Amino acid sequence: MEVRRIHDGEGEAVGGLWDRMCREIEDGGPLTEQGRRNLSRMLAMSAWHRDAFCLVAVENDRIIGFVNGRITDEDGLLPGLTGEIDSLYVVPEQRAKGISRSLAEAAIRRLRDQDVHTIRYLSCADATDDHRFWQALGFEPDMVCLSLYRPD
Repeated sequence: MEVRRIHDGEGEAVGGLWDRMCREIEDGGPLTEQGRRNLSRMLAMSAWHRDAFCLVAVENDRIIGFVNGRITDEDGLLPGLTGEIDSLYVVPEQRAKGISRSLAEAAIRRLRDQDVHTIRYLSCADATDDHRFWQALGFEPDMVCLSLYRPD
């Protein structure tokens, strides 16, 4: 298994995995055709984008997982650059093999190589397995996000 930056022509394959990820989460669902096309284009741009990245796990010429994120200097509270890891996904049949950890560690290395001081990962409040995974990599809970939704 190899972890590397996405190639320009692989946006559609990773977009398909993103759609699969959305279908697996409790409140998720399939992407629309237009949404999947747009997302695939954005992921493909990660092949050359300066601040955004998408890393893929590849086994036998097949993409089996991805992690994506970005670097920003717009935090305002923290000095220097901040990194964000947005999503991490591995196909179910390849889980429990250390691939998620390899992808996460590669994303952290990439951000550290870009002189990022603080790296954030946003997680749902009740996703305890997710919390344990990231905490095992050294992440600490330090904020609570409260949301106010517009009534229908």
